[in-house]
Amino acid sequence: MKIALLGASGNTGRPLVARLCAEGFEVAAAGRSRARLDRLDARAGRVMADLEQSESIAPALAGAECVISLAHARFTEVVLAGLPQSCRRVILTGSARVFTRLPDPAAEAVRRGAAAFAASGRPGVMLHPSMIYGAPEDRNVGRILTLIRRWPRVLPLILPLPDGGRHLVQPVFVDDVVEALVAAVRRDDALGPPIVLAGPEPISYAAMVRACAAALGRRLRVLPVPAAGLTGLVRLAGAIGLRLPVDAAEVRRAAEDKRLDVADMHRRLGVVPRPFEAGLRLKLERDAAGDG
Repeated sequence: MKIALLGASGNTGRPLVARLCAEGFEVAAAGRSRARLDRLDARAGRVMADLEQSESIAPALAGAECVISLAHARFTEVVLAGLPQSCRRVILTGSARVFTRLPDPAAEAVRRGAAAFAASGRPGVMLHPSMIYGAPEDRNVGRILTLIRRWPRVLPLILPLPDGGRHLVQPVFVDDVVEALVAAVRRDDALGPPIVLAGPEPISYAAMVRACAAALGRRLRVLPVPAAGLTGLVRLAGAIGLRLPVDAAEVRRAAEDKRLDVADMHRRLGVVPRPFEAGLRLKLERDAAGDG
C-alpha cells in the first residue's frame, strides 16, 4: 500500500514514517521543509507540500491508497480536496481540545474540520489526541522537565499552579499515538466516528509535574494560585513585554478537567496506552541516549 503522510517531519511524523517503512508500506513523506524531510527514514520518499498553498497538495498525494494528515484539523477541507481517486482511506488528526467548554478558536477549527470530514463521506477516521509527550522537541512535558533542570539546586523548587494543579490531564505517549495511527491504517474497525487518543486514566496536573521532578531526583513544592489571579498576572506580564513560558489561554485550559474515554482506542484500534510514569521513564532514557 502506498501511504502519503502530510506533516511527516513533525514530532509524531518522524517516528511514524520510520514505523510505516518498517512495516513494509511505501511511504511518501510530505512537508514544506526539504531540510527536515531529508532527516527522515531513508526508506521513505520525499515530496514538498505546503497546506497553506493548496495547489501543492494534490501532486503530493498522487497515487496514494491511504492518506494520513498530521496537520491541524483546520486544513481538513484542503486535504479532502486534494485526495486522489486512488485513496481508499484517510486518517486525519483532530485534538481532544474539541471537548473544551471554554471559548477556544483552535477547538472550533477542529469541530469544523470534523464536520467537513463527516460530510465528505470519505472512508476513514479522525483521531483526537490529548497532550502528546515523549518526542525530543516535546513542548508539553519537555517544557516542564527543562524548567526543573534549570532550577538552581540551591533553591527550593517551588512551582505555582492554577488552583494547586488539582485539575485533571490525560497525556498520551508519542509511541502510543504512532501505534494508533498504524492501527488506523490496518484495521477496518478503525473506520467511522472519531477516536480519542489519551493516557489510560486522568491524573492531576500537580501529580504530573511531581512525577517529572521525582524522575529527575528533585523534590517539588506546588504553590496554589487561583486560576483567575494567575491568568491576570500572565496578561499583565505580556502587556509590559515580559515573556513567560505560558500564555493566559494555557492557564485557563489548565483550570479545566480533561477526563477522556479511551474505550475506542482499545476496542477499535487495539491500543492500550501506557501510564504516564512509564512513558516519562522512556522519554528520559531516550533523551539521555540522545536518540529521542
